[in-house]
Amino acid sequence: MAPLADHRAVLLEHLDDEEATLLPLAAEHITEKEWASLGDHLVVNMPKLTLLTLFGLVLEDANPAERATLLSALPAPVRDIWHVIGRPRYARHISRVRAA
Repeated sequence: MAPLADHRAVLLEHLDDEEATLLPLAAEHITEKEWASLGDHLVVNMPKLTLLTLFGLVLEDANPAERATLLSALPAPVRDIWHVIGRPRYARHISRVRAA
């Protein structure tokens, strides 16, 4: 378990640095349209089951208002897929990860 704790510490440091350094630069140099195109590219090119897992991670870290905003932005059929397939799949996946 120590290697995972070490990895987590390094990852959190990296993510904090990314948030403090990279995101302000992106906000200064990338338009909203360009930023949105990055998300569009991700959705088009990533396997859909992986997208569901990533969406679960994002929702888990979001506060209730952010979760509501994220879910309301999804088209109704995609929201239904999340509730029927994605959410239970994510719960099983994260349960296995955290049990390891």
